Amino acid sequence: MTLRAAFILDQTRVHHERSAFARLAVGLATEGVRALLALHGDPREDRDDRNAPTPIITIPTKLPFWIRERAVHSVLDTLTEVGMDELDVVVSVGPGSAPFAGRLANQLDLPLVVEARSRTEVTVINRHPRITVVAATEGLRDLAAARVGEDRCTHLPIPVPRTLGSAPKTRELGVILGPIGNAAIWTALIDGLSSREEFPGGLEHLAIELSGRPIDKRIWSHLRRRNLLSRVTTFDDADRLRGLLAEAAVVITPDSDRPIRSIERQAMYGGAVPIGVTDVLRTDLQPGIDAVLLEPANTRQAAAWHQAVESARRPGLSIACQTAAVESLVSRVAPRWARFLETIVHGDATPIDAKI
Repeated sequence: MTLRAAFILDQTRVHHERSAFARLAVGLATEGVRALLALHGDPREDRDDRNAPTPIITIPTKLPFWIRERAVHSVLDTLTEVGMDELDVVVSVGPGSAPFAGRLANQLDLPLVVEARSRTEVTVINRHPRITVVAATEGLRDLAAARVGEDRCTHLPIPVPRTLGSAPKTRELGVILGPIGNAAIWTALIDGLSSREEFPGGLEHLAIELSGRPIDKRIWSHLRRRNLLSRVTTFDDADRLRGLLAEAAVVITPDSDRPIRSIERQAMYGGAVPIGVTDVLRTDLQPGIDAVLLEPANTRQAAAWHQAVESARRPGLSIACQTAAVESLVSRVAPRWARFLETIVHGDATPIDAKI
């Protein structure tokens, strides 16, 4: 019997992870799980793709509580239209989707799965009688277990689409992932990268994730003051630039406690080295082995960022990153997701198998 799952993606996950979850849905289909993707958006403006092999619908997940019930009923009608009215499980992807996903699960009396990728995402999880948490790292799983119970949590790597490698070439692109949290840290990073005439580590160009917020404009102004605009490309939709970003030499995440993103792991699979901040919950990274991590006290020191990029280009680190990222590929993750969902729906009172 085919198992049916609805993945509810909030605004941030749609912006960052739509391609990854579309690919996961295809992988799940080969494992006997039919997935529907419900993406945050305005149904009046965003077109659904209800007839696709993986049905895609648009729903308004950010709603006042007094009209959320009406929206859930509207979604139930849509599920019937796409042949997904007999769902088996609801998956909340991103904290913004949790209220809507929880209400949908309650309405249908179904298990609720919550995907969590950072400390903050774990700590905002609301209790639910049939909740199970899927954490992106073992450290996050342990944190979630302390919150909702040991037998209601598991760890699965985030799904990462496979990147088709291009012809061998020198990697000269550095990617800095937002959104910006601490402007002082970002300023120190930019100063470290531009402290000399050339970028450290042989980098020749930077791609920086910026949006239109006031704090982003401050960083843009700082780039202008450092005369970097000719060597910098900005972007605000990493999902549409996966092919380019996966060719990076380094992927830098300056702020701590950021949700783990598939583009980071995808770039690692291509040979990029992640550079970030030490976090005991990021048990997916091994400092000095497949990542370069700064202590929080050093993140406001330009010289520390300069040295981090230099360290990231040392021989052997790139290969270690590729090896570490293999476990996140959809081809590896989808079978584990399928077994996990099957156990949640049809398992016993303690549904989590440590070998998932």
